[in-house]
Amino acid sequence: MNLWQRVVDANRPGPPEHSLRFRAATTAAVAVAVAACHAQGELSTPVAVGTLVATLAGNVLSYRTRQRPWPVVKPLLAVCVLGGFAWFLLTVNRTATPGDVASVEAPLATLFCWVLATHAFDVPSRRDVAYSLAGSAALVALAAAQSVDAGFALFVALWVLCVLVALVSMWQSMASVTGAPWGLLGGSVATTAAVALGLLVVLPAPQVATSLVFPSSSTGDAPVTSPSHLTDGNPTTPARSAAPSGRLGVGGYLGFARSLDTADRVALGNQVVLRVRASRPGYWVGQTYDTWSGRSWSETGGNGSRLRVLTGGSPYAIPVAGDAQAPLAANTTDVDTFYLAESGPNLVFHTENASRVYLDTPRLFLSADGTIVSSSSMAAGTVYTVVSEDNTATPAQLRSASPGGPEPVTSLTAAQEARYLQLPHPYRRVSALAHRIAGGRDRYDAVVSLERWMGTHIHYSTNIPPLPAGVDAVDSFLFRTRVGYCEQISTALTVMLRTLGIPAREAVGYVPGSYNPVTDLYDVRAKDAHAWVQVWFPGYGWQSFDPTARVPLANPSPGAVLATGLDHLAGRLPWVPIGGALVATGVVLAAVRLARRRPPTWAHRVVHDLERAGQRVLAPRATGETLVAYADRLAEALGPPGAGVPAAARSVERSVFGGETPRPAEVAAATAAARSARRVAARSARQGAARAARQAPAHGLSGGRAPGPRRRRPRRRPEDGTA
Repeated sequence: MNLWQRVVDANRPGPPEHSLRFRAATTAAVAVAVAACHAQGELSTPVAVGTLVATLAGNVLSYRTRQRPWPVVKPLLAVCVLGGFAWFLLTVNRTATPGDVASVEAPLATLFCWVLATHAFDVPSRRDVAYSLAGSAALVALAAAQSVDAGFALFVALWVLCVLVALVSMWQSMASVTGAPWGLLGGSVATTAAVALGLLVVLPAPQVATSLVFPSSSTGDAPVTSPSHLTDGNPTTPARSAAPSGRLGVGGYLGFARSLDTADRVALGNQVVLRVRASRPGYWVGQTYDTWSGRSWSETGGNGSRLRVLTGGSPYAIPVAGDAQAPLAANTTDVDTFYLAESGPNLVFHTENASRVYLDTPRLFLSADGTIVSSSSMAAGTVYTVVSEDNTATPAQLRSASPGGPEPVTSLTAAQEARYLQLPHPYRRVSALAHRIAGGRDRYDAVVSLERWMGTHIHYSTNIPPLPAGVDAVDSFLFRTRVGYCEQISTALTVMLRTLGIPAREAVGYVPGSYNPVTDLYDVRAKDAHAWVQVWFPGYGWQSFDPTARVPLANPSPGAVLATGLDHLAGRLPWVPIGGALVATGVVLAAVRLARRRPPTWAHRVVHDLERAGQRVLAPRATGETLVAYADRLAEALGPPGAGVPAAARSVERSVFGGETPRPAEVAAATAAARSARRVAARSARQGAARAARQAPAHGLSGGRAPGPRRRRPRRRPEDGTA
């Protein structure tokens, strides 16, 4: 056989596939896969709609011509497929970024859709339909590679359902049967789910590499025209401050504005605003404030300070600017990728000491305090990555840091120190309280002492009392209400530190939300917006302190996340009603089991009781032995108490084998005789056991005749049915 003949044989279609259910389920699986890619932004709407229409039309045509496929279809489809591959190679060569797999995924998804749509016009046999089913799996995998939302599981569930229906239908078509092995199928699904869950539990914590070329995209192209390039300058952009009555239910500083009024009440929403893939979780800083008025914070950046304009495109190298200086020791590279789920401020969130920003925007602005601002609005769907040299100084290192150390590059200038010690008035009572709590301690222990005091003397609540006009917010908080949330608590801590001569500032941003072990992302919600304190340590720069929130030291493993979630769930469950329900369920199951074990008719009950009585005083009923013969032997063994047993056995035989309907009195008598025989046999067996127990030690101690072999009563054969 030559090569051409082999090719012809390999492409010869198999027998036509007649199962409409198999074809419909496969088409549905392809449709779900296309929708999943479209939802992840890998397919444009025209491409997705065109693929769905072509796939449906092709399958209809293939089904109608399955007996006699058109010969011209295959050459035309081959030309179409070759054209699709040529387009893919040209597109990738023109637009793909070396080392960036994500830049290839969208053209690859389009190529898969093109191949599946053209192939749908030539699926006469079962093998061809199965190829379309396998192609849908490739599309789902491409969509999953870009998914950052656990809601993608809905697409996966729908696709798996379509695949299961398709596979069962294909098996039915192959075996020419109508049923399905649902037990085997259910066991296979359960086993697969258990294995997947086990693998998820044992997976280690994710590690984010720093050598990749990170993708970035910006769906917001509206320029920010504020003269100061900060978030609340242009009221037409989505970067302005949010209102508590808005969709997210977030107000106050959570809009990240130029000022922070601690008298505002906030409503924290539960909406996911962004998702973060982090090599090491931390405080994601948006901006900081340096000037306190007694009621609100503002960011001045010092007299005469200017914003630095960064150009050149992504990635942007972030230089050391103003007091945002890189510490000399205890650094580790931190990579954070942010996926915006909601339109937000044009702030670029990051951990401390950002060094590179991957963001598709014409330019960036860098303020003196290290705040990074995009020149374009940041709408939902924006993706950017920030690489930082995160500070990991230990408490021992921070305790050893002292003002005026030998590291001039990380020391504050006199003007900067004055800015971070600024107070609107002397705060004598606050100073006295701070010195009483932390006076005489080094800088680190002073901060820890004040945090500990606040943890035991402050009540956390977002329902803060109103601040009267003309009253200082810190004085009112510390000496009157002591009720507040992160804004009031962090502000009071900053002011107390400044009265001790320790440079400090207010920082706002986000803390890590709940960790999703499936996507390896932190789901950051509006309620995770936060305010905390940053304290300056010579040689180590700005260090974050927070008396109201905990930030994990590292990404947890999926197993740890699941265990923590189960523990929290167990703590919230109402165990008393659950225990009552379990007890009631156990009682019902026991009653059902008892009812199933109970003989269904009076005849069965009589036979059951007679056989149980015979097992107590005789050998079990022999195979082939009639019930009447067994009852006669049982009556002889029981004596007078068993006088009614033979009559009961004969009543059963007349009813079962003779077709007679016994009178109710006869049924009651037979049932009572059998039950009485069972009780008498049980009592006789207990008495015999007790008598044997009393006699056994007497023979051993008296020296009398030892008991010989037990004489067995001769047993008559039941061939004739008599005892």
